Amino acid sequence: MLVIAHIGKVPVEEYLAFVVPVVVLYAYGRQWNRRRRKQVARLPGPGEPLDETTVQLVLSRWAEADHGEVPREQVALMYPPGPDGVTPAELAERIGADPTSVARRLEDLADLGYVEFDADERGPRLWLTVEGINLLNVTEDALLTALENAAGSPDQPASARH
Repeated sequence: MLVIAHIGKVPVEEYLAFVVPVVVLYAYGRQWNRRRRKQVARLPGPGEPLDETTVQLVLSRWAEADHGEVPREQVALMYPPGPDGVTPAELAERIGADPTSVARRLEDLADLGYVEFDADERGPRLWLTVEGINLLNVTEDALLTALENAAGSPDQPASARH
């Protein structure tokens, strides 16, 4: 048996069977993530109001994905990039809402298990849980679908087509 090299005490031929699929999956994941971020970047800013059709689409997608307990008022908080890694005050500024109401709505999301608070020197910082990440992904999908639908229909007002 020809062994080119060893990594530790494992011959490279045995090691490659495990490393190559991991590297390929990593490269695919990075490419998918870059494409996804590029698509999400086309969405209007988080401070811009959503039309009723878009909000209804988001709510229906939440219900289909077993997130039906999340109320309508949370749509603005879950607008991409979502609340991950920000303070309630930073999120309120980003979406142009009252900091007190944003803090209350975030507590509701925490009670439902979608975000967790972690204190640092600037105050409580929010982190999405696994369920929160899933909810954010469902929200992104719904918003991208709404954007594609608005771009494809000529009877939509120009403000709805971004």
